[in-house]
Amino acid sequence: MNRFFMVVLAVMLLASCAASGRIGELPKIDNPAAVGKVVVVRISSFVGSAINFTVALDGRDLFYIHSGEHTDFLVQPGDHYIAVKCFGGWTPTWKEDSKKFVASAAEVNYFKISPSMSCADIIPVAADEANALLPSSKFIDLSKTASSN
Repeated sequence: MNRFFMVVLAVMLLASCAASGRIGELPKIDNPAAVGKVVVVRISSFVGSAINFTVALDGRDLFYIHSGEHTDFLVQPGDHYIAVKCFGGWTPTWKEDSKKFVASAAEVNYFKISPSMSCADIIPVAADEANALLPSSKFIDLSKTASSN
């Protein structure tokens, strides 16, 4: 039993060492003149700071994000699901929280990620709340993959 927990701990520690950045393909943009924008901010918090979270859009993993980081990306107008995933919580399994949102052309959807007892929460927030968090967080350049940071 102790060996199992040591393996889980080792996996969690190695996963937390992964660099922030893109791990999957960004959404395909058909018409650059008619796109929405998504801004994601992970709050800076001691709780969960050693674990990177995976952000996914419409079921596809896009990027890793660490405590105190933010990024943005473009999306086609329409219905989307954004999710945050991590390994851990009270039981050593993958957990996910997701939200459905509607992207509109020339509009910005803001999301805040914070740690929770099960993994992490992702919630839509107003522009002023997200913009207040941006100056104290580090920008993730999604033109680079996580391995090239």
